[in-house]
Amino acid sequence: MNLYQKIQPPIQISTLKRRSFLYGLGSLAFLTPRSILSAARSDESFGGLPMGIHGASLERFSNEEILRIVVEDFGLSELELTPSQIRFRDYDNGRYAGPAASMDDVKALRKLMDSAGVRATAYGLLPFPDSADENRKMFEFASELDVRNLTCIPQLDSLDGLELLADEFNIRLAIHNNGPGDVLTDISEVISAYEGRGDNVGACLDIGHALRNSQDPALALKQIGKKTFGIHLKDVSGRGADSDVIGLGDGLLDTESMFEALRTVELPDDIALSLEYLINTDNPQPGMLKSLALAEAELS
Repeated sequence: MNLYQKIQPPIQISTLKRRSFLYGLGSLAFLTPRSILSAARSDESFGGLPMGIHGASLERFSNEEILRIVVEDFGLSELELTPSQIRFRDYDNGRYAGPAASMDDVKALRKLMDSAGVRATAYGLLPFPDSADENRKMFEFASELDVRNLTCIPQLDSLDGLELLADEFNIRLAIHNNGPGDVLTDISEVISAYEGRGDNVGACLDIGHALRNSQDPALALKQIGKKTFGIHLKDVSGRGADSDVIGLGDGLLDTESMFEALRTVELPDDIALSLEYLINTDNPQPGMLKSLALAEAELS
């Protein structure tokens, strides 16, 4: 039994009729977390996909509280780490400003996560510096945390060296599509970046950025297929670069086509499927629970 497990009977959302469940989804707001999702999920939850949480969704909380929320409130055991939880590199300014973590910091986080029974599925978003030593250090950190994916924005001319590190550490590079005005905004650019490379170089499909760039994320998932190492599962309020990341089904996302693609496209068994929600940051659980319930119903 892990640090946060509670002995309680599971509520199997998958036993509900999918369409009738979705019809009543709006009434979830008054329910408490444990009345919606059980802390003990079956392997069939979310259609067998390893649903997790994107760490940016809970960045206002301490690492200890994040792990409690993931396990107790959401009944999950997968977390995509971000610099909000631990910095793999120095950041001079911005929301992550501060020095890089030490290996002791990384080991302490690994111990905390193991005690909670939570697995780090990925780390990012990581812009790799132009330094072989710094890049190796980030792979060492990821290896210590047993991270499978580094969600990244690589310099394309450095991919040869990064792929060698990925193969050495058996850690995948998940190249991330980005929002308007950034690099790698088009899904075709991401595909071109990993085409012809080995098993440890692929993509992280950011659904919100695809929508902001007027691209169909369901079609993108079908194009990327087994090279989809990660998905940032989110909805956005509009096409602007700064549009809000909101609950699934509340914005531009065609949830029916997206979840149909998730049900039918062959994906890696250990994909980092990370729900992202960036509004109501002081109390995101109700909105995130609603999104998780929709995903459970659509995928089951």
